[in-house]
Parts: sequence; C-alpha cells; structure tokens
Amino acid sequence: MLNNQYEVESTVVASLLQKSDLLSKLRVKPYMFQYQSFRNFIEYIMEVGKIDLHDIYQKCINDEDFLDKEVIGELYNSDFIGYGFFERYQQDLLQNYQIIKTQESIKDFQTDANFKNLFESIKDLSEITNHTENGTKQFAYEFVDDLYSDKPVQTVKTKYRLMDYKIGGLEPSQLVVIAARPSVGKTAFALNMLWNIAQQGYQTSFFSIETTGKNVLQRLLATISGIDLQRIKQISDLTADELTQLTDAIDKILKSGMNIQDKSNITPQDIRAQALKGDESPQVIFIDYLQLMQTDSKVDRRVAIEKISRELKIIANETGAIIVVLSQLSRGVESRVDKRPMLSDMKESGGIEADASMALMLYRDDYYDQEDTDDDKSELECNIAKNKDGETGVIKFDYYKKTQRFFT
Repeated sequence: MLNNQYEVESTVVASLLQKSDLLSKLRVKPYMFQYQSFRNFIEYIMEVGKIDLHDIYQKCINDEDFLDKEVIGELYNSDFIGYGFFERYQQDLLQNYQIIKTQESIKDFQTDANFKNLFESIKDLSEITNHTENGTKQFAYEFVDDLYSDKPVQTVKTKYRLMDYKIGGLEPSQLVVIAARPSVGKTAFALNMLWNIAQQGYQTSFFSIETTGKNVLQRLLATISGIDLQRIKQISDLTADELTQLTDAIDKILKSGMNIQDKSNITPQDIRAQALKGDESPQVIFIDYLQLMQTDSKVDRRVAIEKISRELKIIANETGAIIVVLSQLSRGVESRVDKRPMLSDMKESGGIEADASMALMLYRDDYYDQEDTDDDKSELECNIAKNKDGETGVIKFDYYKKTQRFFT
C-alpha cells in the first residue's frame, strides 16, 4: 500500500533544506519522485552538489518549473524529522516507486500480454530493493559478473611503470593522498600524473586552492613541451619554434577536456558536484591542497580537516570517482636526523591517515642540502607508505625542476 506520496517527497525535500549535510546521505534518485517540482529540486541539488539557500531562492525566481518559493519557505520552517527518520522516509519513497512502476507494468501486460517484458520490469525493480536492503547479495552478483566478464578491470594507470607495477593502477572510489613538505614537488608530481591520466581519455579535474589556474596551466605547458617553466612565464624571449610547441601543447590540453579550477574557497560539496558529472569510466579529481579547503563547520581546525577528509572519502565511495588530494606535512619532520616523511607527519593528520586508500610520501635529499639547490635534476623518493589494496615501498624518480618533469 502506498504511503502518502506528497508527504514522503515533501519531507525528504524539507529535511535537505533544513540540514544541508544530509545531501551526503541522499540515496534516492530524481526519477523516483512523482511530483515534478520535487524531482526538479533533487536534480538541481545533485547537479550543483550542494544546498545553498540563496542559490535555491534565485532558482525559484528564474525557473517557473522549479519549486515555488512559498513552498520552499513552508518546508524549510516545518518540523525537522531527525536524521534517523530521513533514511526511513527515503525507504518509503523507494517502496512507493516500486509499487507505482509495478502497477504500470501490470497495465502494460494487460495491453500487450508480453510476459517477458513484465518479468524483466519486475526483476529490475526488485534489484533496487536488493541494493538497498541486502548489500552482500548485490556485491556478490557484481563480483560474479566481473569474473565472467570480457571487460578488463577498471584501473587507471599512472603510466609510471614501477608505480603501476606496485599499486596495479588507481581504482574507482579510492582516496589517494600525496604528502610532502612545501616546495618538495608535490604539485608538479600531481600534474605529471594528471597529464598521464588525461592522455588516456579519462575525465580529469584539478582544483587549485594554493595557486592560480594560470600558474597550473604554465606548469602543464612546461611538462608537455619540455620548455623551462621560467621562460614560459616570462614569454618575451621565446623562439618561433617554442611558440609553436606551446600552441600545440595548449591544443592538447583543450582536447583532453581536463577541468582546471582555482577557487580559493573550495569545499567538499564542490568536489561532489564535479564527481557527479562523471560517466561510466572512472573520473580522477586532484585537489591542491587539503589543508586549504573550506568547511562550514565552526570547529577546531584539526577536527575540520578530519571532517573534510571523511567527506572526500564518502564522495569517492558514493560516486566511484578517484580523488587525489595533496597534503602538507608538519614541521616535525625537520627535527629528525632522517627527514624522510612518515604517515604520522601529515599535518593535522589522524583522519587523513585513516581515510586514505593510498598515501604517497615525497622526499628529496637536496631539499635540505643547500649546495645542490642549483642543479636542475633531482632525485625524488616516492614512498608508497600506505596501500590498502596492494604493495608498499619506495620508488625513485628523476625530477627535472625547470621543466617540472618526472621520469622513473
């Protein structure tokens, strides 16, 4: 028997308006809503990846098919049902959807008497229940499908042979941390990895909080063209051949479809909005860097960073995106004789260390040896200090600082 459809749908929407953090717990899909205005609302917040009352109000004014502002006001001011009941109402909405669709399938069967269509339709609806109520059964079915599938396992190669040998490639839903002291080379390392992945046709994004999008582009151009970064920045003394190389490199970047963002107030909801834009192939999102991300929580900074880390892991799990986040290391490294970083050195760590599927710790000897600072070529150690799904160990790279390039 159907529960009151309007009450169920409006209560889910009201809860989201009142508690924006419930967006991370939203399980139902827009197509499950029968009222078009509520469906439009869910589609909108899933597309933008956040619940901003000001933006929603503007949407009400500019879009006549959106929820009416009076209805929004009523729902926002209604009694909050509580976090626990939010899950209950979502389950009611799902069950209502299954009942409605089953009734429609039966009507269609009475018209065309196609038993196979009826069976397939009801089977599809029942599998939504399996996914919601019996996770083990769903995961087992998925694994059996993988066993007998001709499709290769979805892993994204970094195109660094030794690294791919150890980690097997990046996998959907992973949260990967690249950690180092300032100026060791973590941004350059991440951009090299980004470019290697983008060239394989995967959807990639780079959220830069520390520096401008123009600077990110210049670094990428140095990596792709092999022209010194400083000469690219100065522009004036570039030769005709170098200008052609840079133009070709820009064309490659544009054709790759990568998304570079340089907002200074990036939040987990911005990352969710990007992750929700993914298609069937894995999407890889880079964030530079974790400690500069913003949160709505008015709490201690360490606690806020742990909350952001946890939210990023949830986003990766729920969307299947691979999230690679850069992280600063604490000054505690400097007090040791051996300054090679350890997991405990992650600045404001705790949650970061626990949430990461993989942690890559970067180190250079010449970072501490002032006599070697003028050399272009530097040896960088990448310590796979944590890897939930594979090997750990140290990989050595040749890092050419002037062109921001890495080679194993």
